[in-house]
Amino acid sequence: MMRPALASPPNFPQAGHMSDENPKAPPGWVLQTAKEVFSHHAGPFYFRAEGPTPGIAFYSEPRHANIQGVLHGGILLTLADMSLFDIARRKFGRIRGFTLTLNSEFVNPGRIGVFIEASGEVTGGGKSIIFARGLVASEGETLMTYSGSLRRFE
Repeated sequence: MMRPALASPPNFPQAGHMSDENPKAPPGWVLQTAKEVFSHHAGPFYFRAEGPTPGIAFYSEPRHANIQGVLHGGILLTLADMSLFDIARRKFGRIRGFTLTLNSEFVNPGRIGVFIEASGEVTGGGKSIIFARGLVASEGETLMTYSGSLRRFE
């Protein structure tokens, strides 16, 4: 039995991918340059310019939406995971590691066509494990809070 095609939810943007248009990075942000990694295909992502304040962001596009026409939780979790590494790098310098844990609480739905930003802080850790927490926000509204841990390796 064939299922009927799903109609777009009301107010769902029908425009093409914004990434095809190569939006400019906002002031103070730089576009991710690594094209061979997963995050390039999920993004494109922007990093806050060098300095002590962590930050990773992206422009939400129709391809980042779920069937309800709001941001899919998977893109927000990808952003949070990347943010854990940016938070650690800003505090400890470049590290090699992997995500041990990533906990999240979705607070509000994310809109399509806006700049979505993640930032946070290191909360503890030592030589091998780093703990951090943060939030994902857009237009002054929190979309998700997260916490997690990274395990360093050589």
